Amino acid sequence: MHFLQQTINTSFVFLQQWLRIMTLATSSRRSPRSRRIQRIFLVGILLIALLFVVNVRTVSAAGETEQGFQVTIEDALYTDLDGDGYEDDVFVYVRFDLGEFCYYEFAYIITLTLPSGAEYAYLVYVWAWADYVYTNNLFIDHATESGDYQVYVDAILIIPEDATDSQSCIFDPPGGSEGGPPAFHVY
Repeated sequence: MHFLQQTINTSFVFLQQWLRIMTLATSSRRSPRSRRIQRIFLVGILLIALLFVVNVRTVSAAGETEQGFQVTIEDALYTDLDGDGYEDDVFVYVRFDLGEFCYYEFAYIITLTLPSGAEYAYLVYVWAWADYVYTNNLFIDHATESGDYQVYVDAILIIPEDATDSQSCIFDPPGGSEGGPPAFHVY
């Protein structure tokens, strides 16, 4: 059974059983105080169960891809994307080769590392009905320092099967300029 489906099914069954127990606890002929204590106890057990659920994923070794899943940074550059007159925005064009299936779910974390070592990381979740997906990742007002910038994309294919891949790219926007507060957009 697929990991995500298994997790959802387990959670759903657990919640159904918890609701039955809560219904029995509230409908018994006990005093209101003992029902309240029983409810607190059951909620505590629920929280403990949810905190200790451990899901183990298999991950391929670094550099390996599975089932044709591949991420490629097609381009990374600086420009003025927000029209504020400063070339302090970063544009990253990413391609995802997903394989041959009718429906995909995948997620990726895209990280921009500034020359000072400061990192901006964003999680993007994608539902796709195509074998290739291109994303335009816009880091607004992030290129504020001189030096080498690094973009890193770490992706995981969730449906139809688990697979991982990553890619990085280094580029050097000239100068640096002060703009507004950093923002991130995906198109």
